[in-house]
Amino acid sequence: MPGYTTIVAVWAALAVPVFIYSLLGTDHVGRTGGNPRGPRVAARWGWFLMEIPALCVLPAVYLLASNRHPVADLLVSAWVLHYAHRTLVWPWIVQRRSRPMPVGICVSSVVFNAINGLLIGWHLGHVADYAGEWLLDPRFIVGGAAFLFGAAVNVTADYRVARLREEQQGRYVIPQGGAFRFLSAPNLSGEILEWIGFALMCWSLPALAFAMWTAANLIPRALWRHRWYRETFPDYPPSRRAVIPGVL
Repeated sequence: MPGYTTIVAVWAALAVPVFIYSLLGTDHVGRTGGNPRGPRVAARWGWFLMEIPALCVLPAVYLLASNRHPVADLLVSAWVLHYAHRTLVWPWIVQRRSRPMPVGICVSSVVFNAINGLLIGWHLGHVADYAGEWLLDPRFIVGGAAFLFGAAVNVTADYRVARLREEQQGRYVIPQGGAFRFLSAPNLSGEILEWIGFALMCWSLPALAFAMWTAANLIPRALWRHRWYRETFPDYPPSRRAVIPGVL
């Protein structure tokens, strides 16, 4: 791909102004998002449509490449495992009362996921040359542990909130237990950690760019949600943080 490294570098750099802009803006998809204008799509189909490019593009680009090898196979499998759940399982247990998703958010997410899938898939299939010993490298081991722990926190927190919404029939309450003892949005913190771990496992610029974009998108959302909880519930636990336990 001509200019591949330059494209990835520019893509990574763009995450910085997006992060700054998001910190100054509002959440258009969560509970703090108000009432954005424009057409909308049902939440379940919105989630499915915006995640399906991530599930399909990266493995397709990689499988069509000529540089396939066992380490990259494992990295692609980790990616597919995450997005198979996000695309084929999670949308269909989202509560029916969830507000419809703005079509603009859905379309932008489709483009975002397609770009990241293309860049990372191209790297794994055409650029990367991992030795077998990479599986024993401290960066891979630490990254793998972070990926698995982050995924566990992300999924368990998501399901805890979904179950709570069902029990409360859509009424918002303060989540309790698990990682919610320390954070207002552990599902978002877990996903950030997950993709930082993936970037360590890959040790590549496109995976780092994806981790940067994930943080740029989710840290502001975690801060918005934390602020919303504190404003909505006078008895909200003061020791909870938004993103990092005991810090932020």
